[in-house]
Amino acid sequence: MLKRLIPIIFTVTIADATNISTLLRGVENHYKSQIDTISIEEANSAIDIVHGQLYPKISIFGSFTHYNSPTNLRPTTPTENAKYGPPPAGDGSGDFPFSRDISRYGATLSMPIFVDSIFWLSDRAKAMRESAVYKREVNLLQDKATIIGANANLRYLEELKSSLYAKKRTLNTTKKIIKAKLKTGRASASALYKINQRIDSIDIAINNIDIQRANIQMLIATLSGVNIRHSVAMRKRGRVYLKELLPLKPLKAKMVADSYLAEAEKAKLYPSIHLKADYNEGSGDSYFSGNRVHKDYGSIGIVVSAPLLDMPQIRTMQQARIKSMKSAIEVAKLKDELLQKSKMLKKQLHLINRSITLHKKDINNQKKLVSIAKESYKSGRMTLEEYLRYIDALYEAKANLYKSKALYWQTLSQLAFIYGNSFERIVK
Repeated sequence: MLKRLIPIIFTVTIADATNISTLLRGVENHYKSQIDTISIEEANSAIDIVHGQLYPKISIFGSFTHYNSPTNLRPTTPTENAKYGPPPAGDGSGDFPFSRDISRYGATLSMPIFVDSIFWLSDRAKAMRESAVYKREVNLLQDKATIIGANANLRYLEELKSSLYAKKRTLNTTKKIIKAKLKTGRASASALYKINQRIDSIDIAINNIDIQRANIQMLIATLSGVNIRHSVAMRKRGRVYLKELLPLKPLKAKMVADSYLAEAEKAKLYPSIHLKADYNEGSGDSYFSGNRVHKDYGSIGIVVSAPLLDMPQIRTMQQARIKSMKSAIEVAKLKDELLQKSKMLKKQLHLINRSITLHKKDINNQKKLVSIAKESYKSGRMTLEEYLRYIDALYEAKANLYKSKALYWQTLSQLAFIYGNSFERIVK
C-alpha cells in the first residue's frame, strides 16, 4: 500500500519545476498515468478470468427434504426392489432404501475438455491488454506533448509581456517629450490623451496575458502535478524519427480483439466436450424397518453438446462480426487522418522555421525605422500618430517572432507524438 502511495505523494508535493525534464517526469507519475496502469492490471485480470474457465469446477452440496410418499435414497434396480419388498414379492426383511425424510450430501465436478470459444476469448483478452498498454503510452506521450506546447505558449506570453513593458517604457519616454512640447506650445493637449490611451491599452493587454498565464499554469499542474511560476527553458536535442504511427496502435489491437470476439461468438455454435462427475450420498429412516439407511452412488462421463438452433447466439455472432468490420474501418480512417496530419505538420515546421528567420530580419529593420522616426518626431518632421505606428510595428514584429517560436514547439511536439518519439530524447 505504501509503495502505491509514494508516486501520488510525489506528484502533489513538488513545488516548482527547474527544467522540462521535471515536468515530463511529473506526467509519468501523475493520476492519469496511474489510472492507465490500473487499466492494464484490469486487462491482466480479464485474461486470468478466461483462463479460469479451463480449470475444473468442483462444488459440494447438502440438503434435507421431506416427501409426501416414500422416495428412494438412490436409484434402485428391479432385483433390489424384489429383495427388500414385502411378501410375496420379497421376504419383507432388510432395510428398504426408501424414506420420507432424506438427507443428501455430495460433490460435483465439471471440466471443459474442448470448448473452442474459450481459446478465442483468451486471444481477445490478450489483445485487449495490448491495447491497454498502447493506450497508456499514447496518453502519456499526448500529455507530454501538451506540456511542451503549454510551456512554449507560456514562454511566448512571458516574452510578449516583457515586450509590452518595454513598449510602455518607450511610450513613457515619448510622454515626457510631449509634456515638454506642451510647455513650449509645440504640441496639443490631445497628444497627451493619445499617449495615455496607448499606455492604458498596454496595461489591459498585460492583465489579459496574466489571465492566460494562470490558465496555462493550471493546465500544466493538472497534467503533471507540478506548480510552476514561470516557463522552463527548452532546447531541441534530437530529431523526430518517422516510425510507426503511435495513436494507431491501441485501435489496431482493439480491432484484432474484436475479430477474435467474432470468432468466439461463432465458435459457441460448434460442439463442445465436457467431463462431468458427481458423488451423492443419501440417508434416511427405512420405510419398512425404521432403521437408519445410507446409500451412495456416483457417476463420471464425457458430454458432447452442440446447439441445433440458437437464434439469439446467431444474432450475437452477426453483431460481433459487424463490430469487427467497424473497427477495421476506424483503423483505416485514423491511419489516413494521421498520415495527412503528419504531412501537414512537416510542411508547417519548414514554413515556421522560415518565418522565424524572416521575423528576426523584420525586427532589425523595425528597430532602425523606430530610431529614425524618433529623431524625426523630436525635430517636428513627423506627427505623433506616424511615430506611434512605427512603435506598434516594431512590437508587433516581436510578438510575431515569439508566437512563431511557440508554434514551432507545438508543431514539433505533435509530430513527435504521432510517431511515438521520446520527448526526453528530443527536448532538454
